[in-house]
Amino acid sequence: MSRSRPGSPGERNEVLLMNLQGTQVVNAPVDAVWQALNDPAVLAACTPGCKQLVAVGEDSYTVLLELGIAAIRGQYTGSLRITERQAPVSYRLEIKGEGGPGFVTSSLLVSLGEHEQGTLLSYDGTAEVGGTIARVGQRVLGGVAKLIMGQFFQALAEQVRNRVA
Repeated sequence: MSRSRPGSPGERNEVLLMNLQGTQVVNAPVDAVWQALNDPAVLAACTPGCKQLVAVGEDSYTVLLELGIAAIRGQYTGSLRITERQAPVSYRLEIKGEGGPGFVTSSLLVSLGEHEQGTLLSYDGTAEVGGTIARVGQRVLGGVAKLIMGQFFQALAEQVRNRVA
């Protein structure tokens, strides 16, 4: 779904809204996955393009990302907050970022549950993307979002395996 946002005359300010959902099985106990999800060093290491993650308060961070989507590359500065924490079951991850290519705002509920192979990690939320980056279209951005989420959760699974080993 897309909509326009007011801006300068003649400026195209398209905003794309996307639903983000998925699951990942992590071959480790729920407590180990929960600890990793709450470790800023792990979050920074697992986030594609993360150049910097700095604590500015409890469960609140500033972030610097460098990402390329289609032919559009750029830096994004913003914030990451963890809210609605219910250890060791779930929390909400709120991400806001702006840069030359546009902006992104996302809210994801990250949930953990028992699974026969360890832990089932699920995420469900929305993202709003605007500016030049939104012009690549929802199909491309949806694919890129799935790729980035997949990279994050694969890296998280590897971090957890290294901690448990």
